[in-house]
Amino acid sequence: MTKRIVVLGLGRIGGAIVQLLSQQYNDHNNYQVTGADSDPKAVQQYAKQFNTQLIKNHDYASILANQDAVISALSFNDNPYVAQAALENGCSYFDLTEDVRCTNAIKTIALNALPGQVFMPQCGLAPGFISILAYSLYKKFDEVKSVKMRVGALPKNPSNKILYNLTWSTDGLINEYSNECFAIKNQELVTIQPLEGLEKFSLDGLEYEAFNTSGGLGTLCETLKDKVVELNYKTIRYKGHREYMDFLINDLYLGKKKRRAILKEILEYAIPTTKQDVVLIFCSVIGIKNGKLQQITDVRKIYNDTLEGHELSSIQITTASGLCAVLDLVVNKKLKKSGFIKQEEINISDFFNNRFGKAYLTKEPK
Repeated sequence: MTKRIVVLGLGRIGGAIVQLLSQQYNDHNNYQVTGADSDPKAVQQYAKQFNTQLIKNHDYASILANQDAVISALSFNDNPYVAQAALENGCSYFDLTEDVRCTNAIKTIALNALPGQVFMPQCGLAPGFISILAYSLYKKFDEVKSVKMRVGALPKNPSNKILYNLTWSTDGLINEYSNECFAIKNQELVTIQPLEGLEKFSLDGLEYEAFNTSGGLGTLCETLKDKVVELNYKTIRYKGHREYMDFLINDLYLGKKKRRAILKEILEYAIPTTKQDVVLIFCSVIGIKNGKLQQITDVRKIYNDTLEGHELSSIQITTASGLCAVLDLVVNKKLKKSGFIKQEEINISDFFNNRFGKAYLTKEPK
């Protein structure tokens, strides 16, 4: 049966999501997709590729009428309003947010979900796939000591001092660099500061650093509380990046909520975007298995590529494919549940066997 899906927000990630779902609709005849945005230029850009609609005055309710599901690729500030409109229209809800407060608001809205109606925030890469992967490794042990999750979306050819290019939402980037982070330490839930916890490592001859950022753990702290000794998430960057961002966010106070618009303007004016990038995924779990202390590590590199005829960056591929995979699994009844769904409730084998999830199977760059 054809499912009617509307994607709100046609930026880098939202546009990629609609492109993937639209192409799969043509091949498999099970998605009828509409892309919507408040920017007429964004709507016009995609008008020849798929069905588009203009969002007027944040009127989400009328757009969601007669839809089976909505995917919000909007700012996290808009997501609770979209989720409420989804509840009132009886359609399922998916988003890409890394914002903890936003997720908690959606969790409250989901308490009134109708039978068969799903609310699944924090889809994509991190949060998203990294939680699915980490939980799958956790389940291999009888007792778990530590879970370490590291993810980074990096330009393949950095040419500026901060060794970075904009590849996804600038608002989301500033949010995760500025908001407090959560972790489990000594079996207790703790809050830690972003940009702290610096660690350095090498991979395939290149030097990287990793540091605390918010949101990447999703709901894993809640799921694994009292079940692991240590759990933390850090973002991977090229060595030296953190020092510059710490100067901007903390020394110049541009991480303060009233000043984040200034930082966004600076970054978007001076830092170019790129589709030539690589996503690094590193997850390591240490614990007791069969009476012995063991470690299992999963490392992946995913490069920019052409999917379904569209040239996409690696962050577009991983984020869009991650969301499309969980949407596809829910639609095809691989997860029979209503209301709020955590990412870690998705079975990793089902994810990798999904037509969208296959994008996470690593391969060498072209």
